[in-house]
Amino acid sequence: MEIEEMILDSAKYSSEDWIKIIALGFISLIALIGISNPFLSFFLVIGFLPAGYLFRVLKTAFKGSDELPIFNEWLEMFIDGIKVVMVTIIYAIPIIIIALTPFISQPSLITTSLISAPYLWGLLTGSSLQIILVILIGFVEIIGIANMALYDGEFNAAFKFREILQRIFLINWRRYLVFYILIWIIGIITLFISMITLTLFIGIIIIPLIIAPYFMVFSTRFLALIFASSES
Repeated sequence: MEIEEMILDSAKYSSEDWIKIIALGFISLIALIGISNPFLSFFLVIGFLPAGYLFRVLKTAFKGSDELPIFNEWLEMFIDGIKVVMVTIIYAIPIIIIALTPFISQPSLITTSLISAPYLWGLLTGSSLQIILVILIGFVEIIGIANMALYDGEFNAAFKFREILQRIFLINWRRYLVFYILIWIIGIITLFISMITLTLFIGIIIIPLIIAPYFMVFSTRFLALIFASSES
């Protein structure tokens, strides 16, 4: 299957059941409420479910399914979500270390950051080195997560680096790079559209309930297809 066919397949797959897309968006929105409001932090528990559902999209795709999975077996989905988040955190350790370096060298920044949240955010995201690391780590990380799905949730499979690199080699480095760049471009475009429509009342509804979950499912399906091409 060529890249163009994968894109068309992913777009079709993600638009065949809007009820499930909206359900994913609704669950994600509840989790965001928990993040933004400390008094509702128990909603953060729900935050593992979207990651678990997207992981299920990978697993069912590897089993040959062309339909969005249903929302059931919530405990399994919750545990899978925890695994995905833990893998993401472990891969992000180098980025976290670099982000915390200014605080270690200058403890006074902690007080300043507590006073100024934008300043803290700038420290965490403003480093060009961090941006480069995010791109490079993500290049391996998403194949690691897909590999974990192939092994039906075996946590260590996400860190079988020799196998992961072999997968990328079998996909073809150039082809995989095209996929990775496309995902970033589509993500940036989605973010741009979201920022524009967020100023409109309708944007408050369509961004979290339609645009964001559609992009997440599209990207996950695209990843499943590109990963599966390593076995062809």
